[in-house]
Amino acid sequence: MLVFSKFFRIYPLAIFCNFPVPDRCQNGPIPSPQRAESSSAAQPISVFIRTDHEKYSTSDTVKLDVSLQNTSDATVYVDRRMFWGGFAGGLKLEISDEQGKPVPSHVLHDAMMPPPKEGDTSILVRLDSGFFYGTWLDLPVKDGFPKPGRYSIRVIYKSWLRKEFVAPQLRDLPALWADSPEIASKPVWVEIERDSATNKPQR
Repeated sequence: MLVFSKFFRIYPLAIFCNFPVPDRCQNGPIPSPQRAESSSAAQPISVFIRTDHEKYSTSDTVKLDVSLQNTSDATVYVDRRMFWGGFAGGLKLEISDEQGKPVPSHVLHDAMMPPPKEGDTSILVRLDSGFFYGTWLDLPVKDGFPKPGRYSIRVIYKSWLRKEFVAPQLRDLPALWADSPEIASKPVWVEIERDSATNKPQR
């Protein structure tokens, strides 16, 4: 079963980069998380992703952090709503094996994102330069990776928010609207190892 989290609050980029990620897979020193920036450099918003580890066993859970970060010098607004499950919710998860073959993903949410409630002025999140807005996903290895090996993880963001559906006073704001192109992160690589418990000889 996939576990979802609440959204991050908005903090400066420097804070995001310096926070350690709790070690939930093993004791000992906390390894440095992997981090990949967006490959859509022409956009004011970039997608950054990171995992809490580089290696996992088949019984582990991958914690994937995703954030939309304002890498431009101007203020940008993004849709407050951000869900997983393909572009229907805004975030699409792509996993590929070492040969580049896509791994079929579980559908997390297959309904199109509905328009915001009439008069909702909180639908847009303001991101000043250097700030971010994000979420995370707890992905059990057995649900996302078919067998041991190396895999790449990438996240693509697409806004479905249309100007005509928001409150009139918001329509002239510099936001990522539905006509904005999708934004893809660069891939992060993880290695899946066989659980040592499954390799123990039976008596």
